[in-house]
Parts: sequence; C-alpha cells; structure tokens
Amino acid sequence: MKKLIPKLFKLLSILSPYLAAKLALRLFVRPMRKARVIEEMEFLTTGKQITFQSQRKARTWGTGPTIWLIHGWESRGSTFINLIPLLVEKGFQVIAWDAPAHGDSPGKTNSVPYNAECLSIDMSEQLFTKSVAIIGHSFGGATLAVLSKIHKMPKKVVIISAPTRIVNVFSRFAKMIKLGNKAIQYFIKLSEKESDYTFIDVSLTTNDISKVSDVLVIHDRCDDVIPYGDFEVLKETWQSGKFIATEHLGHRMTIKDPTIIKTIVNFIINSD
Repeated sequence: MKKLIPKLFKLLSILSPYLAAKLALRLFVRPMRKARVIEEMEFLTTGKQITFQSQRKARTWGTGPTIWLIHGWESRGSTFINLIPLLVEKGFQVIAWDAPAHGDSPGKTNSVPYNAECLSIDMSEQLFTKSVAIIGHSFGGATLAVLSKIHKMPKKVVIISAPTRIVNVFSRFAKMIKLGNKAIQYFIKLSEKESDYTFIDVSLTTNDISKVSDVLVIHDRCDDVIPYGDFEVLKETWQSGKFIATEHLGHRMTIKDPTIIKTIVNFIINSD
C-alpha cells in the first residue's frame, strides 16, 4: 500500500492538484499509533495515570516541582523511560504527556498548532505544582514554538532533535509522496488556513524562546529524520541558549543516550 501512495499522488497532482492537496493534508495530520515496547509497558505500571478534563492522558512519577515531557510524532510519553528515573531521583515530579491521537490519548489527527493548544489547556488545569521545566523531542520540541505564544513558559526548556522550520517538514513530506508543484502550493495554503497559523508563526526559528527561558538545544549530526541544518539555523538565529551537537545518535537515541540524559538533568538542576 505504501508503494502505491506516491503513484496515486503523482497522478492526482496532474488530474486535480487541489484534491491531491486536500488528501495529502488529511494524510499528513493523521499519525499511526505504534505499540509500546515491553520495557515501556513494564515501566508504565510504576507511574500514576492522569486523565485531564479533555480526556487526554498522562503518566506521572515522583513528587516535587514538575517537569513536562512532550514526545515526538507517532510516539508517546513513555518513550522517555531512560530520562524519567533520573529526574525523579533529583526530586522532581515528571509528567509524561500523551498528545492527541498518540499513546493513550483520544483523537485521530494532530498538528504542531493543535498539539500546542491542547498542551496549554492541560497544563492550565493546575493539577500539579508550578512547572520548572519542559522537554520536547522532535515534534514535541517543535510544539514549544506555538506554546510559547499562548502559555507562560517554565524557566528551563530543552529541545531535542526538533524541526525548526516547519515549511521544510511539509516540503519533505510532499516530496516523499510525489506531490506536484501546484498541489504543494494548495497543500501549504490549506494547512495554514486550517490552523490559523502561517509556517513562519509556528517555526522555532521565528519564536525565540531563549528570550523568556533558559534553553538547551540538542541535535545529532547524523539525524536522518530532521536535518542537522535545522539546528544550525536555530543556533544562528536565537539570542542565547546552550547548543549541543551530538555524533552517531541519530534521531531517537538522543533521548536514550546516558551521557545526553545526564547533560539534560544537570542543565535543569543548575540554577546558573
């Protein structure tokens, strides 16, 4: 089926670019729920499940000042299993949030703006003490650009392996499914109209979180999902922040690597 999708969109882009764009957008915002690995399933039993008024879910561990963990596309809060124990050990309460249409949360579609709006709503329920940090991986990191527009950010922000220019995410997707040039133009316009945000509005490069929070940004040079160039552009654009480039971790190991995990924990607990 996956092999047929590019052929379908290539043909449809010729016959009806607008329809091709509409179908592409429906496909783009619809994540696949992926099964948790055994280690995650076992770890989940050690936490407490929270159901927000929105019916979205989260798991919490520990007590003390809160840290929110925001996962990537087609992932779930439990993907941070290597990081959570160290944060709890340091005296924090960790909230592993399941985004709409991900993990145990309801829904079928999601996007960066919608994810941010939902996260802001759930954070505003005040079920926990004041947040001292938020950590976002990939799509979760991109979400923080919009969140910073609509919600007070905590003192510490960690962004890992995140796309920093949203237009490029759409371009890579369009290329992958063989969307034609005219269809791509409709694809972008429809997306911006549906979310009420332009791509510039929702990109990290144009939302300098370092002006309001202490920021740590991590990206691997060998990331095969989000180009390393996104990290370099952000480093050149933002006013301040700590930027760390890793080697040979790829896209997903950046939240599992012991050295990087220690770096994240030390960044959060240090007050300078």
